Amino acid sequence: MKASFKKYLPLVVIAIISSVITSIVVVSYGFPERKGDTAAAVTPIVASSYSGNLPSIADVAETVGPAVVRIDTERVVSYRSPFPDDGFFGPFFRDFFGGERIQPGTGSGFIISPDGYIVTNYHVVEESRKVEVTLTDGRKFTARVVNGNKDADVAVIKIKANNLPVAQLGDSSKLRQGDWVVAIGNPYGFDHSVTAGVVSAVGRRIDDETGGTLATGDLIQTDAAINSGNSGGPLINMEGKVIGINTAIIPYAQGLGFAISINSVKDTLKDIVNYDEGPTPWIGIWYQQLDDDIAKQLGLSDANGILVTNVIQDSPAEKAGLKEGDVIKEIDGKQITAKMSLAEEISKKKVGDKVVMYVLRGGQKHYLTVVLGEYPGDTLMLK
Repeated sequence: MKASFKKYLPLVVIAIISSVITSIVVVSYGFPERKGDTAAAVTPIVASSYSGNLPSIADVAETVGPAVVRIDTERVVSYRSPFPDDGFFGPFFRDFFGGERIQPGTGSGFIISPDGYIVTNYHVVEESRKVEVTLTDGRKFTARVVNGNKDADVAVIKIKANNLPVAQLGDSSKLRQGDWVVAIGNPYGFDHSVTAGVVSAVGRRIDDETGGTLATGDLIQTDAAINSGNSGGPLINMEGKVIGINTAIIPYAQGLGFAISINSVKDTLKDIVNYDEGPTPWIGIWYQQLDDDIAKQLGLSDANGILVTNVIQDSPAEKAGLKEGDVIKEIDGKQITAKMSLAEEISKKKVGDKVVMYVLRGGQKHYLTVVLGEYPGDTLMLK
């Protein structure tokens, strides 16, 4: 028996040693994080700045949120009858289906100065007859449009208030793909909604349905949820600074939102705010740009000019004799066309200046002199 054991002892020892070596290799390969293992020197590749925690969206929202406002607008739009005018029921359907309607709109904006200057998109306030701003504390103000740039799709409005919270502007040139960003706005009227995502790309451009560029300057693409009503609100980096103005979505896609990079419009914003010195000149009318259909209905030979839709009580326009239904063809000898903004022409002047208007009324030509007044800044009563 002893002889047999001695005979097989070397084989048993070799088997035990082989098992131990195999166990060490398996454990080292399968569990490299254990201290003392030979495979512990192998480290995964990770971003050096990753701290293991997601950024605090709540801190950013709490910092910038009070400077984000809701903007409600009203504009006059014309509707045409879907039936031909020359039919037997043409006049009836024209009166029933056609005419003008008040179209409400909702957007967002952010305060850039304690005395009430607010940035938004141009298309949010374009041709609006009324602009109302609601702050996070519930206060409401009627705002005036200081000025805007349609090509850049950026505008500045102002309310009469002081000591307001202000959003700080950041540097959009430092953005990288994958950076976290936060959007705050009023999508579909849900006030001060906060969404988060990453920068999907920078330097984008998109075209509208006519093939024109939607906005000049670099666009930031993000997957942060942006919906109707977010327009004009801020896109914010994790330092709590505005690096973009939310402006557009592609409705048939998901996770495709766009914001105007703040660096591309900083000079424009500065020019608009600096230009707004002293009282704002004001005529006191609501109007609509003529088009071929309206010109035809009015029996005009061309579509140059604007149609006065309302005259405000006790305004410079009323005192000068302007009436609802007048068609203003010229101002100070300049023909009014689709490319000319009456509001911009008036904004270049001062309170007390006189402007001469060439007006058509019932087929008769009139020249009226309007002495520009100061924009009242409160809710305007229509006749």
